[in-house]
Amino acid sequence: MTDTDAKPAPRARVEIGGARPERPREDAANILIVDDMPANLSLLTSMLTAQGYEVRAAISGAMALMSAAAVAPDLILLDVNMPHMDGYEVCRRLKADPRTADIPVIFLSAMTGIGDKVMAFEAGGVDYVTKPFELREVLARVGTQLLLHRQRRELERQRKELEERYAQVRQMQAALRGYLSDRAWESIEESVSSNRPSPPAREVLTVLVSDIEDFVRLSEHEDPGPLLADLSLYMATVAQVVYDHQGEVDKYVGDGMLAFFRSAPDALAAAQRIQRAIADFNEQQRSHGRPAFPTRLGLSTGPVLLASIGSSGRREFTIIGDRVNTAFRIQAQARAGGLLMDEATFAAAGSPAGAVPAMVRIRGKQGEERLYAISPDTALDGADPGEV
Repeated sequence: MTDTDAKPAPRARVEIGGARPERPREDAANILIVDDMPANLSLLTSMLTAQGYEVRAAISGAMALMSAAAVAPDLILLDVNMPHMDGYEVCRRLKADPRTADIPVIFLSAMTGIGDKVMAFEAGGVDYVTKPFELREVLARVGTQLLLHRQRRELERQRKELEERYAQVRQMQAALRGYLSDRAWESIEESVSSNRPSPPAREVLTVLVSDIEDFVRLSEHEDPGPLLADLSLYMATVAQVVYDHQGEVDKYVGDGMLAFFRSAPDALAAAQRIQRAIADFNEQQRSHGRPAFPTRLGLSTGPVLLASIGSSGRREFTIIGDRVNTAFRIQAQARAGGLLMDEATFAAAGSPAGAVPAMVRIRGKQGEERLYAISPDTALDGADPGEV
């Protein structure tokens, strides 16, 4: 570096070449100056300190690397022509170190050739100032690069914050999915995209209702804590069968469950599998000295509405219609461990063998309806119905 690298300028907090000094920053930027000429270090240090920056100096490339790695500066002013290690190599090493890779580097050099500038940018520099330089130009370039650096850091901070929030949203979404059926979730997504509740959908479905016989009486004599644990395991067992047969759990109603299927054969297969699964569950309960949960099942097939109902503060997506009410009333008339289905389900399921017809008066209905019963012993291949 020559001794005429910079044009003289005042060193105090006064106008420099006609430019008014900036006010000291609240969080003063830290600048590392790297130059093997003490006179140039002194000049640049005086100029930048007068502008409110925190300045430190290094007289060699090796010293600059150690200083930057110890405490990363906000910006580096780097001379090119230095003994032992030139500025290009210093910059390359800075960019290779994750601790210093993001620090902007402005080269200062008396070399004005295009090739020299290209080498500087290829090494990782963000700017190139030729000597002799105007101090106003250096201040302007330093200010610009510090602003860009702060903006990049802020964008990176915001990006990380958004990633964290997105991960939290995904976790919340996954948790919420456990409380909603797939159709309910689709309804929510549709209402959010259209900014209004999704319209009711009319479909022909097979509705399945399960209920534990005399659960209220049972709960009067059992400790609530262990009983809740038993009930949770029971519900998980029943719901898994529903999902395994392409059904959806609409809701849990006390100790009962409301589910629906688009296929009557799937619904019947699920109901019979539930009978077997609950028989196994009850056997395990008894073996551990816990109460059994004798379960009644009802199936009804027909048109229902899938709709979002409720107020602006609390809404629920559910199925409503006569067949839903009928399924609840049918299961109430089934025997413990048994399954009752209406005639529409029996026909849609292919008239399953072993189903016993009976004319039954359903509460709230006029006249009698033909229902079909599948007893526990049929579903359980000879098991004693009284033990279900």
